[in-house]
Amino acid sequence: MDESIDIEALKKDEQFLADVKMLEEEVKNSDSVAKAYQLLDVKLALNEDEEGINELFQKIVNGAFTNIAIAIESGEKLDISNAEDFATMRGIYEYAMQAFSENLTKQAQELFLALHHTTDDFELKDAFMVHAAAVGKGYSFEDFINKLTKMDEDRDFSDPKALFITDFVQPVDILIEMMKDEVEKLEKRLEKLKGEG
Repeated sequence: MDESIDIEALKKDEQFLADVKMLEEEVKNSDSVAKAYQLLDVKLALNEDEEGINELFQKIVNGAFTNIAIAIESGEKLDISNAEDFATMRGIYEYAMQAFSENLTKQAQELFLALHHTTDDFELKDAFMVHAAAVGKGYSFEDFINKLTKMDEDRDFSDPKALFITDFVQPVDILIEMMKDEVEKLEKRLEKLKGEG
């Protein structure tokens, strides 16, 4: 069964274009990060102009920062099965990975730590700690990707966790043990934050 999508046909489909226009209005009139990601995915698929895509991504990042700040302040946890929470995690993660790739290590580490702190999903929580600890241990983005992670080409992208790096060359508990000194520093920072909150 051929499941490919004819993008050029979609660009001419009046119902599809009307749906996109309606989604654009929803995004403009709401703070929903999930809706903004829906629109971003459509615009990326349609190869829309880069400036519009960048503006939309900035709206996503701003909304994600607001949402994670609220979660941190209130002590709430983000639930990956909730569309808005998932979109918030995705926005923060993509921004953190971009910061990491641009060698903005302090910013990247803080964001990975925030993700670690705000999720109840233990697989993601541990993976985010590995990210934060690797940054603290001085891994470059390239070394992190090439030396610590396993890229599974057969990822199931229907699983929301597939958007986050959770597969490593060693089991997570071994990596955390290998970077124990950095993990302990990060956990002390988290404890201090919890005491202030």
